[in-house]
Amino acid sequence: MKTLASLLFVVAACGGGSSSAPPPSAPPVAGAACEKGGCSGTACSEPGKQVMTTCEYKAEYACYSSAACERQTDGQCGWTQSAELVACIANPPPMAGPPETPPVPTPNQPVGMNPKPM
Repeated sequence: MKTLASLLFVVAACGGGSSSAPPPSAPPVAGAACEKGGCSGTACSEPGKQVMTTCEYKAEYACYSSAACERQTDGQCGWTQSAELVACIANPPPMAGPPETPPVPTPNQPVGMNPKPM
């Protein structure tokens, strides 16, 4: 009998057995358009959940400018691996390099010398 009384006391002290469930979290936005992002435009993420990436650039990153960032068959956002994207990544376009001609020196700057800080 003491055990039953102790158990009833504990149940009463803890809220009488009724529990309030935590509020439901917002469901994922099904069907909402995925978003391209990241410093180099290579991240494909859920709407409103942009990711940060390092600011570097590789030649193959140009392939993502025309690639499809969209919901995949598993429901997650990702890059659609089209034949064009796969081929572009395998053989990326050349990156712009330094100018073909050497810079023209200014009147007070000899060729091959760095300007003096002010």
